Amino acid sequence: METLSLNVEVSPDILLTFNQKPQEFSNELKLWAAVSMYWFDKISLARAATLAGYHRYDFEKLLTKLNIPISKLTNEDAEKEIELLKNL
Repeated sequence: METLSLNVEVSPDILLTFNQKPQEFSNELKLWAAVSMYWFDKISLARAATLAGYHRYDFEKLLTKLNIPISKLTNEDAEKEIELLKNL
């Protein structure tokens, strides 16, 4: 898969604040960008996991630890699905 490299300017004191090397901070930025984009329905769970560099299962476990639902299915959606299945 082809990838692109993006540059993000960060003050060196940010790295000191987090006590991280540039690559560690870059990975963390990707992770939190992925979590945020998923939370705000900008990308799917699978795409967010890919962006974060996680296997989907591991990303789901992380979301669970953060109390972020891995399913966006509402009760109303579930009831509609059940009714649809009953009518088959």
